[in-house]
Amino acid sequence: MIFDSIQNKENYREYEMLYQILCYLDSLKQGELPLPDTVICENRVFCNPVSLTSKPEEACIYEAHKKYIDLHYIVAGREGIATADVKSLTESVSYNAERDIAFYKGSASGRYLLNPGDFMVCYPSDAHMVAIMENKPENIEKVVVKIKVQ
Repeated sequence: MIFDSIQNKENYREYEMLYQILCYLDSLKQGELPLPDTVICENRVFCNPVSLTSKPEEACIYEAHKKYIDLHYIVAGREGIATADVKSLTESVSYNAERDIAFYKGSASGRYLLNPGDFMVCYPSDAHMVAIMENKPENIEKVVVKIKVQ
């Protein structure tokens, strides 16, 4: 898992794919969201805009993926994300290969508050609970980048 700010994108220059993604995200105009299924790297990386409202942690659930790494990039609002190793959680909805997702219950090993310009990379072993509110529900606009696992 990686948690950082787009302002630090130069730190990732040696990681070619990640750096290319961060440069794309940084090139978006303030408040701009990409079109659905925007391809960043042919056959490997695409992204989708997501608009949602944060909610209490009790109303959220962990998710994890096997075929894709998720990169969450906040455009507007603040989003709490809890993380845990998939192996430490209990599967609540079995893996759906077509949707590349399984859902889990359990306790967080880390909690993060993402502000505009922040990003988080979640690998297949990183279950992540998204849309957690800080003090009150808040509208969030973000980009979710899907990076195919090789």
